[in-house]
Amino acid sequence: MVKVPKNHLTTALLAALAMMLGFGIVFSALYHTPLSKASDTQRPKNQESQNPKDMPLVREVSENWYESRQAIYFDIPARILIKHSKTQNAAQGIIHTAWREFERIGQIFNPYDPESEVAKLNQAANAGEISVSPALYDVLTISKDLFAASHGRFDPTFLRIKQLWRHAEETQEIPSDREILKALQATGLEDVELKTGQSGKIWINNPAIRFDFGGIAKGYAVDRVRQALKESGVTQGLVQLGGEIAVFGENDGDPWRLGIQHPKNMQDIWGIIERKADIRVSTSGNYRQPLRIQGQKFYHIFSPETGKPVSERVLGVTTVGTSEAHSNALIDGAATAITVMGAAEGIQFAQKLGIEALILTQARGKGIAEHMTPGFKKYCERRQPAQ
Repeated sequence: MVKVPKNHLTTALLAALAMMLGFGIVFSALYHTPLSKASDTQRPKNQESQNPKDMPLVREVSENWYESRQAIYFDIPARILIKHSKTQNAAQGIIHTAWREFERIGQIFNPYDPESEVAKLNQAANAGEISVSPALYDVLTISKDLFAASHGRFDPTFLRIKQLWRHAEETQEIPSDREILKALQATGLEDVELKTGQSGKIWINNPAIRFDFGGIAKGYAVDRVRQALKESGVTQGLVQLGGEIAVFGENDGDPWRLGIQHPKNMQDIWGIIERKADIRVSTSGNYRQPLRIQGQKFYHIFSPETGKPVSERVLGVTTVGTSEAHSNALIDGAATAITVMGAAEGIQFAQKLGIEALILTQARGKGIAEHMTPGFKKYCERRQPAQ
């Protein structure tokens, strides 16, 4: 962080890196901050004793504000910022506990780690009753609600389709309709039942189903880390994982300011979301790192209805929750579903959920069209004109 006077904006361009790495995120975070006590080139005192080698650096960036950053989950940029009035060692301990919670959630939901719970669930390939962890049961519960509300547009059983199209990029052969249909037969969250009154028990009717919670797990991880910080006594803070962010408590009397990055010009801010109280934001985009097959570009978000990439017209979706009822997991999954739906239906869906949404779509030529729920304007100041 660079030194800046109080009430100036400091931009953490974590999302820009995330987009270059192919995660389709159009989000950056800005906040008011007092004079920073440490720049990126300044080494804090006693760094060796205060920062275990297996944990990222914790720095005091302004008076009683402590920050830590690292790349996790396939190099997605992550950040934790808290206010803590006690010692730096105490703040460091709290932040390190939060990083361990990020790690715990990753070890549950990574479908490509053979030791993760989701990978083992996929490997079991059995129909019938299965016991799952509380975290997986929680995410399945939220997923079932979103699946029903979106009429199947959000579906975490889509691993077979993702694998099919990734293989297609490797072989440079566009999947046939027959191949897509076969993969679709191995999807459908309606074939997964949550056992009533038996938390931790699920029933799978289709043994071919394979889970991938990429459209919701990052939001859930932010939820869990936020909760871990609050349980440690932190009353003011920020948690960011790529395009998923949660802020809580006051910001020394100033509003939290969260920048929505321009979907095409990486150095520009499209708009700024501003609020003094708690707010959660999620962004999903399909305009980065497309699949390239036989000279054609295909986007990495797929329609559960067709098994094919969604329209490239949706450049980015930002969802906002201001109620405790709207978790980061919920708005993360909602952003994914809205990307599949498109602008008109997506706005209606956001209003149905009681959340706010901004949808940026490709207009004619090189222009960008803006669609938003009526309440979104209450929090957002636009910096770039729609075209």
